[in-house]
Amino acid sequence: MVKIIKEGRFGLGEAVVLLGISSMARIFLSYPRLLVDTGGPAVWMMPLGGLAVALAGIYFMSLVLKKSPGSTIIEITEQAFGPFIGMAVNILVTFQILVVTGAVFIREFSEAMLTTTLRYAPISLIDAAFLAMGLLGAYLGVEALARTARLTYLYVLGGLSILIFSLIPFWNFHNMLPFFGKGPKEVFLMGTYSTAGIAEIIIAGVIVQAMGGAKIFAGIGYRAMLMGFGILFLSLTTLVLTYSWPVSEEFTLPFLRLARTIYLGRFFQRPEAIFILIWGIVGAIKIALLLYAAAVSLARSLKLPEYRPLIWPLGLAMFILSLLPLDMPSVIEVDAVYIRSAMLLPDYLLPLLILAVLWFKGRGARAGS
Repeated sequence: MVKIIKEGRFGLGEAVVLLGISSMARIFLSYPRLLVDTGGPAVWMMPLGGLAVALAGIYFMSLVLKKSPGSTIIEITEQAFGPFIGMAVNILVTFQILVVTGAVFIREFSEAMLTTTLRYAPISLIDAAFLAMGLLGAYLGVEALARTARLTYLYVLGGLSILIFSLIPFWNFHNMLPFFGKGPKEVFLMGTYSTAGIAEIIIAGVIVQAMGGAKIFAGIGYRAMLMGFGILFLSLTTLVLTYSWPVSEEFTLPFLRLARTIYLGRFFQRPEAIFILIWGIVGAIKIALLLYAAAVSLARSLKLPEYRPLIWPLGLAMFILSLLPLDMPSVIEVDAVYIRSAMLLPDYLLPLLILAVLWFKGRGARAGS
């Protein structure tokens, strides 16, 4: 088995913060508006079903990783399906999930920057800036990303807390009626489907050895999911309490609109410039982690001793794919239709298939003996 050299090691706290910050990146984009469009005034309940499914996904992934404690999900996939089919599955997940997801996030964060501050800048220049931060983070390695996330998470969570508490004077609890919004089906069924598809479960399976191994994987995953979904829950609740859901549906970037609503006196208005820095930090960590996971997954699949030479071609692929959509509505449609559905396969279906195949293999071996 070929090991990826210099992968780094970090503790439980760094792992939780890294995965948690990565999972909360979606609240800064158009994702909350899509949820409001689905659930209406009951949008705040939609992450609850997704959280339950995500915790189950962490549990099944931990069962898979415990089958071979010294390996990652990449090697275990090959052990289950064989070297050729396993390699094909790993490469498919790498490109269709991690690379495409990274490209979509690069474009969405760039469009958000165009909307907020850099209105006359070319989209390719902003894409290149985000990609450069991602390349640097991926090249330094996951340990550097984890420690950076640990250093910055207090500022990120502090900024979010200031935003939420500053909007309390604008809250109207009548905005949460009717209680089940557009119906229990949309809130719970579609809400679970829309919120459960996240990249962090499969990423955690890729970097499990850097986090400390399969023994503590479940504890890290549970805490990270609670952190990410908790921030999403608070953000959606604040959005609905501040604006009625028909108004919230009209915001392309709801989080930006919330920041511009803050008024704490004559000399403290529209502090969105502060939050743009938070968006940049979270976006850079998210893109770097996706690029790193894609490079490590491909290197392990191809049995290469080093992942860094793969960063540049994968980064170029992300950059090219990020420029393919015509405009921001096209990117949002790709995210809503493709990304959220595609994430369900490696997060939940792949671990269940691996467990089933390994169980049948073990049963056959016992019957043969």
